[in-house]
Amino acid sequence: MMIKTKAVVLAVIKYNDNDVIVKAFTEETGFTAYYIKGLLKNKKGKLKKAFFQPNALLHLVATHKNKGQLEYIKEASPYYHYKTINIDFDKLTISTFIREILLESLKNEQADTQLYNFIEKQFIQLDQQDYNANSHLHFLIELTAFLGFKPQTDYSGDYFDMESAVFTNKLPLGVFLNKPETLLLNRLLGMVFATNSSQKLSNSERRKGIEIMLKYYQLHIERFIMPKSLSILSQIYQ
Repeated sequence: MMIKTKAVVLAVIKYNDNDVIVKAFTEETGFTAYYIKGLLKNKKGKLKKAFFQPNALLHLVATHKNKGQLEYIKEASPYYHYKTINIDFDKLTISTFIREILLESLKNEQADTQLYNFIEKQFIQLDQQDYNANSHLHFLIELTAFLGFKPQTDYSGDYFDMESAVFTNKLPLGVFLNKPETLLLNRLLGMVFATNSSQKLSNSERRKGIEIMLKYYQLHIERFIMPKSLSILSQIYQ
């Protein structure tokens, strides 16, 4: 079956000397892995090595057999060219963090146009707007709504039950946030989903917020691996 779709490149893995495997989230088929033969040596073909870079936003024409194996790309072309992400260290670090989160979170996701549009918007806004130190934290929180474990946004308890995703006044039996952590999570949710988005976070609050959200992701996504870029982010927010 031939398909035409938008795609965001999440990983490019070298396979043999000249071939690559590209992992992407596409608008039409969801998370998909493609095999591209000879990409690293082919300078005259329709598929250019320069197109297949992490975070790239592409139009693809591809053949899909839908048998759970690698699919094949016939044509590719960028539909958005980044202007600042690749030359601004802070933005590049944030984009790498976002991409690593997506790679872990979307590995079983089917096609979802709203989710694709959300991801596309994240990268384009990061590229076009001034650097925002909270952008990756907002992203982690907003993504939960698409993945099916959005936290309860009605703050009604001193503790947050990480497993049930609800606030409660009773001490949960499983994994939970204590009172200070619960207050911080409530602030973060308000910054993203309510009207108090102008609140500022200290570096320590931002680090703690990321720690909470990544722990939350680990609980709800099987075999979730922590992003390698986290160590760089920790250095930025010392």
